[in-house]
Amino acid sequence: MRAARARALSTSRIAPRLVAAVAVCACLGLMATTAFAQLEPSPDDPALFDLGLAQRNLATIDSRIDGLNGELATALAELDALLVNRDFLSMNGVARADVLSSARAEARGMAVNAYIGLGPPVSRLSVLDAESASDLTYRNALLRQQTLRLLDAAGDYEILLGAADETVQALSDRIDTAKTRVARINRDLRRAEELRPPAVWTVSIAEINAIADDEYRTGRFREASREQWQKLRFCESTETYGADTGNTFYGAYQFTWETWGTVGGSGNPALAPPAEQDARARVLHSRRGAQPWPICGRFVRV
Repeated sequence: MRAARARALSTSRIAPRLVAAVAVCACLGLMATTAFAQLEPSPDDPALFDLGLAQRNLATIDSRIDGLNGELATALAELDALLVNRDFLSMNGVARADVLSSARAEARGMAVNAYIGLGPPVSRLSVLDAESASDLTYRNALLRQQTLRLLDAAGDYEILLGAADETVQALSDRIDTAKTRVARINRDLRRAEELRPPAVWTVSIAEINAIADDEYRTGRFREASREQWQKLRFCESTETYGADTGNTFYGAYQFTWETWGTVGGSGNPALAPPAEQDARARVLHSRRGAQPWPICGRFVRV
């Protein structure tokens, strides 16, 4: 878009200036494009223009991440239990006896406390600050569950002692399998988490396009075609999204900072990803038609 003085310029005078702009900002444009590529999906991604689809895609990723986090917590707990059993078997006889005796004593104490309403040491439970009857009931139920688990563990240790030699190798195999499972879940989780930022960003672009869609539906201007938008960009900046020559016009659509702000943009328009520039140009056109581009606007006058 141009300031008032630009209205008097002919297309022949603008063209040389645009050629110079391309030469000056070539390096910056390349750097910006490289940065955009790390985040921006394909411009043909339908989710960029369908807010519902973009939101569903994000919800699917979030659900996957939640599920993997739960799976990882379970796998780590199982691995920890296996490691505890292995360490127990590696102890000498005296140390093993001490562990068993301590486990039984602690289990008995927890059982008594659970049924008479007394809490265990603070380090044992995180809900000791219960202020209501329901909190206290929950605390006692959780305490009883801990007691049962501890008694089960003591019984498991005694069973392990009966076949220690045979059990050591079996435990080693199970530990290796558990470690492999944890590594696999971590890998899947990392991949799922890498998908989330682009999905969040796609939702943000779809939200902008949704605003333009609403404006087109209720306003007096009609949407331009892809070919018309391409001609406008070429006329304005030779389709250089990173165009920034210091002439107060920025990006593929030659936004001023002020106009960029009126359509929700912030910062330098030339540093915004192409899809954001496209979406905000649609919002501007849906509200004002071809007027913001006094010369090149002829290509999107519909």
